[in-house]
Amino acid sequence: MLIQENLYLTRSAPDGEGGQQFLYKVNQYGVSAISRPQEEIAQIHWDVEVIKYRETEAVKFDVCHDTELAEKPLVFHNDSSLNEFLKKAFGYFKELGFLEGMITNDKET
Repeated sequence: MLIQENLYLTRSAPDGEGGQQFLYKVNQYGVSAISRPQEEIAQIHWDVEVIKYRETEAVKFDVCHDTELAEKPLVFHNDSSLNEFLKKAFGYFKELGFLEGMITNDKET
C-alpha cells in the first residue's frame, strides 16, 4: 500500500487504459503514480512521473523532467521501493519550494 502523506488525489487513470492514479503534492511539485492492470495479478508495476502543478483550481499539471529526481519516467515493481522514493521526493519538493520562494522574494525587492 502506498503512503498517504501528501496524497492529493486518487482517481482512475485518465488515459483510459484502466488502473489507478495517485497524485501527490508538495508546494507546486508532486508525483503521479499509475498502476495499470497486469496479466499476472501478482505483478506490480508503477509508472511514475515527477510533475509540476499549474496554478489553477482544477487539477492540472505538466510532466517535469528538469529536476534532479527524474529526467525520465520511472518504473517501480513494488510498493516499498515507491514509498521510499516518495519520502525522498517530498523532502526534495519542500526544499525546492523554499528555494523558489527565496528567488521570488528577491525579485520583488
